[in-house]
Amino acid sequence: MSEHGNAHKPGTIMMDSEETTARLAVEYWKLLRVLERALDSVPEDRRERYASQGRYAAERLDELLRDRKMSVQSFDGMDFEVNLPVSPVNGDEFQGRVDVVVARTIEPAIIADMRPVLMGKVYLASKE
Repeated sequence: MSEHGNAHKPGTIMMDSEETTARLAVEYWKLLRVLERALDSVPEDRRERYASQGRYAAERLDELLRDRKMSVQSFDGMDFEVNLPVSPVNGDEFQGRVDVVVARTIEPAIIADMRPVLMGKVYLASKE
């Protein structure tokens, strides 16, 4: 029996593995965003090398997820709709409004086989 007591339920192990992969992908994505922001403070002579390593890491993440029929979805700049697989952290400020966009993806959604495995987190803003 597994630590969660679900070793005998069909499909549960796969779901645990899928959710674990999704959580790791979110953390990796957040780390890549930190790298992008940190590049501004890197000396010019090293910046392209670090940027290249970041691009390679992002491509590798996409490739590994694709092998599992999964993907990372961010929503920056998209019109906010209630059917997006996200939870807006400041949604109460925009309740009932339609002139709203995703200002920033805080955590991406992880999609597998056209269904969300993990919901994303976003920060909303009014359309300009």
